[in-house]
Amino acid sequence: MNPEDLAQPAEAPADLVSAFERHSARAWPAPDVIDLHGWELRLTPGSRSRRVNSLNAIRPEPGRFDAVLDAARRICAERGAPCVVRLTPLTPPEALRRLAGEGREAAGETLVLHAPIADVHPSPGGEVSAQLTPGWLAGMAASGADAAERALIARLLAAVPIQQGFGVALDDGRALAFGRIAVEDGIAGVFHVATAPEARRRGLARRLMAGLLAWARERGAETVYLQVVAENHPAIALYRACGFREAYRYAYLTA
Repeated sequence: MNPEDLAQPAEAPADLVSAFERHSARAWPAPDVIDLHGWELRLTPGSRSRRVNSLNAIRPEPGRFDAVLDAARRICAERGAPCVVRLTPLTPPEALRRLAGEGREAAGETLVLHAPIADVHPSPGGEVSAQLTPGWLAGMAASGADAAERALIARLLAAVPIQQGFGVALDDGRALAFGRIAVEDGIAGVFHVATAPEARRRGLARRLMAGLLAWARERGAETVYLQVVAENHPAIALYRACGFREAYRYAYLTA
């Protein structure tokens, strides 16, 4: 994917894109954030998540991307980390042109879906707790997270500065679907949705979403968003059936 292909206008207004980007950064925070002329370089050693290991446009200063990219590359090289640029509708055209001119291809295209929380109608819900439990963390194994990564996830979640709920959906008394929701300033973000492989296609994800959204509504959320890889067609179909629609897309480029 050419970086300039992401220059298409987002379906959501710019202020909503900015709000979701700020919310996401607080709901899934990197321990090390370096400001580079209105860009955030987020670094999280040991994590596979590119959202917390990438360079992100927040309020980019015009005409500074060359300096920003040079600094980000230097810092990443010093730390033995790849320099990854996250391309969103906030990424300025000068950055897209520079990266496209280097012949680099973007990958990992992801959809950000959203809805007024009152318009989302999944089936009856799962259970949600404000406390992170060992059982919830163990459930992350369903998404391929090993013990070391689950320990890192626990540390990152302990640093989240906003309200968050940890949801499970049960089948025959067993917790088989897991997810997290974070709420601040009327916005709810859904993260870490995973279903045990043997329990997929049983409607557990719908029940999980219902529990998470009910929890968020009780805490004043009016809008909900989530992020899903563009190739995950079953999940996208589920979310659209629940009432979500596309807000914008993003992708990653190793620079």
